[in-house]
Amino acid sequence: MIQDIIGYIAGLVIIVSWIPQVVKSYKTKNVNDLSIIMIILILTGTVLWISYALLVKDKPVFAVNAVLVILISYLLYLKIKYEK
Repeated sequence: MIQDIIGYIAGLVIIVSWIPQVVKSYKTKNVNDLSIIMIILILTGTVLWISYALLVKDKPVFAVNAVLVILISYLLYLKIKYEK
């Protein structure tokens, strides 16, 4: 049980670390400094973590990465929409 709590806390920290970038990109509509390759690689890694979590039945890893895939997908959407 303690490992799940640590997993959720660690995941929350990671999720919170992405929020300022997503909010800034949304507000400023400026995504020029973001690398589309980086976004795609992070999105791919996140999807792979979800697959792993499903295979080993790891709820914290699944929950965190499910939220991250939404955040990173939205960032990719903003990058494509506002790229100059």
